[in-house]
Amino acid sequence: MSELLKSFMEDKRILDRVKFEDYLSVYFDVRPASFFTMIAELPNAREIGAKIDLECKDDLALIMSTRDIQLRGELIIELRKKIDELFKKYVLDSDVFKAHEYWAKKLGLRMEMDKVRPSICEVYLFKDKSVGKRLKNLFYIRREIRKAIYQMQTITLPPSLLAYPEELSSKFVSELGSILGYPECCIKRYAEERASGIYVEGRISEQIKNLRRSGDKPNVFSFFSSNFIPHDPKCEKAAEIGMKLYEALRDNIPGAHQKYYAILEENVNTAENFPEVIRSYRQSAESRLKDLLMHT
Repeated sequence: MSELLKSFMEDKRILDRVKFEDYLSVYFDVRPASFFTMIAELPNAREIGAKIDLECKDDLALIMSTRDIQLRGELIIELRKKIDELFKKYVLDSDVFKAHEYWAKKLGLRMEMDKVRPSICEVYLFKDKSVGKRLKNLFYIRREIRKAIYQMQTITLPPSLLAYPEELSSKFVSELGSILGYPECCIKRYAEERASGIYVEGRISEQIKNLRRSGDKPNVFSFFSSNFIPHDPKCEKAAEIGMKLYEALRDNIPGAHQKYYAILEENVNTAENFPEVIRSYRQSAESRLKDLLMHT
């Protein structure tokens, strides 16, 4: 193993999942690009989230208690600005993020970021400049889609799609999937299902459960990334990607392939229990909001 990869693997400021699925999948040319999400996929995510919550709780309570629609809108805009400042303070200026910038450069990777929510940022890693151009164009398309949706007088989208309305655009989803190196069969099904309102997470969960009922099991290599949902739990095209990264890790970083395999198993488990995982996340978010309001 090279000293570069040895030092990278020893750096605790980056989660192993992010190292394997994002950095090394691009470094070893398994995929043209990858992405992880901040703050969720930072090792100190809970700590950062708690700090931001604490500093915003009074602002949030004021918004919730304000009945005047115009004033409430102004307060929301101010809160968004404050969250932007806190995100810069606790995330972008942190030692943890500096580690990401450092290792992207050391590993010969380029980085592009897109702020998708006030405190949520997608970080894309890639090598080829042309990928960066495609990503910037995609970020523009996302902003235009959101602008069009939010200008509608009546919005009937469920909360998940209201937060990410670009997922309704087959063009957007297909281009993003292509950039990330996902199999065409999986991109096609995901785009069609999202556009037609099918609950994709529920679909993959039921597919896995049906496999187990029949005495079969999913191919863990088909779940090569936690950000990816295959069109089928035994998709061979997706499995080829997972296996290629597994082999690259096995051949270049002693023991890393075993850690990656454990992560693949976690990805399958999460996919199988998607409805419960999402329900638990929503309950946790609601509980956190209630707790913030009660302690203001």
